[in-house]
Amino acid sequence: MAQIVSESISISPEQLREFVCKCLQHFGLSTGHAELVADSLVESNLRGIDSHGTARLPHYLNRIRHGSINPRPNLVYSKLGAAIGRLDADHGLGQIAMARATEEAIALAQESGAGWVAVENSSHCGALAYYGQQIAQANMVGILFTHSDSMVVPHAARQAFCGTNPLCIIVPGGEETTLCLDMATSVVPWNTITNAAMENVEIPDDWAVDAEGNPTTNPKDVRAVRPFGGYKGSALGLMIDVLCTFLIGTPSGPDIAPMYGDPSRQRLLGGLVGAIDIRRFRDVSAFRAAVSALAARWTSQPAADPTELVLFPGQPELQTRARRLAEGIPLGVNLVEIFKGIAAETSVPWTLDER
Repeated sequence: MAQIVSESISISPEQLREFVCKCLQHFGLSTGHAELVADSLVESNLRGIDSHGTARLPHYLNRIRHGSINPRPNLVYSKLGAAIGRLDADHGLGQIAMARATEEAIALAQESGAGWVAVENSSHCGALAYYGQQIAQANMVGILFTHSDSMVVPHAARQAFCGTNPLCIIVPGGEETTLCLDMATSVVPWNTITNAAMENVEIPDDWAVDAEGNPTTNPKDVRAVRPFGGYKGSALGLMIDVLCTFLIGTPSGPDIAPMYGDPSRQRLLGGLVGAIDIRRFRDVSAFRAAVSALAARWTSQPAADPTELVLFPGQPELQTRARRLAEGIPLGVNLVEIFKGIAAETSVPWTLDER
């Protein structure tokens, strides 16, 4: 995954999780919901998905402060059929909504073999892999989608239309061989650009465009990011917007309140979580063993470049997680200063060991 490089300080994952949790509780989240959101953010950092990690905490707190995110949502789930359901997130944090939708999709799949739950009235939910892993742990295949406001310029266009509209497909294998594709349909997530702007570092000139549709290396000038793979990523992003929008009547990309626009305006985001029960098709152990064998065959392929490894989807994140558990999570120095400001505002102590 494309990343930025900036001056950073390494922080203990456990201490960072506790700090984020206490900040969220200060802003009104219940203990359980605060722990869930904090775990989602820290796990994203551990896996190297810093665009969806703890750098998003200031944004969440700002929206709670301005009323567009409800810190105590009343989630309403409606079962619409044997294998489908709908979840009204009541404008709560997206992590709370997607975690509940994942639980309901798993329950539907246990009953019917497959389950799909559509989400409405939600907000930014972080990395989809966090919920996909819950599905894989239930011995199921997971397929998840969400969308966002206009951030990606369509192929051959000059202005943004759809969001970065990510998808996640997760297939359980062995303990270290679960296949997990979790990606935006843009070259990079928008929040990678946001992190670059926060840390005042340049970006490659093929990531994004400015207001005139021209390539830019200044993250503060970015008005849209490019789709991955040209017309293929562009078309996939549009189709995901349809799946997250028209089944339940949520706004689509151009009509969604901008993530970094008016913090008092609710975003009304949608999502779609699917689970397929493997045991309805074959023995789960045999399925997992087959996935592990496939991963081994894949990674044993001769590398075109001897300095690179052939890795299966999700393997880079597993490697990064192991390293960061041992070495700490690197946070940009400017983000650390923002966290210290939040600590002063909330009286949540910043007592983290900076490595």
